Amino acid sequence: MLDWWLVLLLFLVIVFVVWWALTRQTDGGEAAHEGHFEAPAAEAAMEADDLTKIEGIGPKVQGLLNEAGIKTFAQLAAKSAEELDAILDAAGSIYKAMDETSWPKQAALAAAGKWEELAALQDELVGGR
Repeated sequence: MLDWWLVLLLFLVIVFVVWWALTRQTDGGEAAHEGHFEAPAAEAAMEADDLTKIEGIGPKVQGLLNEAGIKTFAQLAAKSAEELDAILDAAGSIYKAMDETSWPKQAALAAAGKWEELAALQDELVGGR
């Protein structure tokens, strides 16, 4: 009968020690990073531009560009037409007919805040061409 109580007591002590060690490790990790917490996903979402303002880019293409790491007008302006074509080709044949040659130029105007010049350029374009 004494052996059963001893086994139970030993089990409870082991559970307590493991619980204490795990909570101490978690507390130590949180304390080390306290005040330095950053939410990179939230910041990235806040900094993202509405790429659908570019003639020829709709919500689905914006999603493809975002997945490829292109979330701002400046990032889009830095890409070549060939790089954009590779992104669209990888997404499937439905995007092969798209002409992305003017997107970097449009994005550069948008990134610079030249909205009137962008509007004038877009008046000349048909579906991004």
